[in-house]
Amino acid sequence: INVQPIDNKTLLDIQNIAVIPQYWKYRSEASFVLNQASLSNWVKGGEGSISTALDITGYADYNNKAKKLSSNNFVRLNFGYIATGNEGITKNLDLLETNLKLNHIAFGKVYFSAILLLKTQIARGFKYFKTTSGADTSSLVSKFMNPGIITIGLGLDYKRNKTTSINFSPLSYKGTFVTDTAQIDQTQYGIAKNKKSLNEPGVSFMISNEFRHWKTVSVINRLQLFTNYIHNPQNVDVDWEMIATAHLNWFTDVRFNTHIIFDDDTKTVEQYKNGQSVLLPDGTEKKTARVQF
Repeated sequence: INVQPIDNKTLLDIQNIAVIPQYWKYRSEASFVLNQASLSNWVKGGEGSISTALDITGYADYNNKAKKLSSNNFVRLNFGYIATGNEGITKNLDLLETNLKLNHIAFGKVYFSAILLLKTQIARGFKYFKTTSGADTSSLVSKFMNPGIITIGLGLDYKRNKTTSINFSPLSYKGTFVTDTAQIDQTQYGIAKNKKSLNEPGVSFMISNEFRHWKTVSVINRLQLFTNYIHNPQNVDVDWEMIATAHLNWFTDVRFNTHIIFDDDTKTVEQYKNGQSVLLPDGTEKKTARVQF
């Protein structure tokens, strides 16, 4: 072995290290639930069923400190089927949504912000009911982009920390679209009979927060509020989802999910306890906006 002595009295030359900034960060979350109930000669009544639920969310976050730009984006699919003895296979869950946000720092923890939200579904959805003669029937009420709800807004975004964001967009637009009016009744989504879209200028307000008080338990809240400038501004549209997850081990989590929607333009038929529709004096069915849970 040839050994070359080093003179420790002089400094050694080192090579320059090129630092490549990492602007994008990606992550994903996925859960799959399979549930089966099997009954045999069960005197108390009931019906066997099999249900599935798939929930996938992909996140893409951008941060460029030199240009004072940041972006938080996610795409989510929540989908499931249920099969019962009488009804057969029907859709149980169906939500496709994307949330895009672009921020430029204004001062402190406040950013100039632009948002783009899209909510729709991927499969055909049916409403099941009985006719006056007692026969079971169904009607098509939704399919991909029918309805499709788009919200665009410009305003300010306040980031208290990495887990909390408050967005206020006084310049916002909300559009509800039903293009296939031949098969789907667009009036149940607040769209006029002779139109295929409902266009609303207004104010958008969003709060997103991830609460992690314990290391193994997390609670995510996403609250979206929207009010129309020119039509019943006192009636605020609400879309609030809460997801609580408790980590048991490397393979299993316990998950609790609630979703509440109230849209003043989305009206459904009121019914008595026996299932019959409430009628107005002119004989038409009474429709009101109610909380969807």
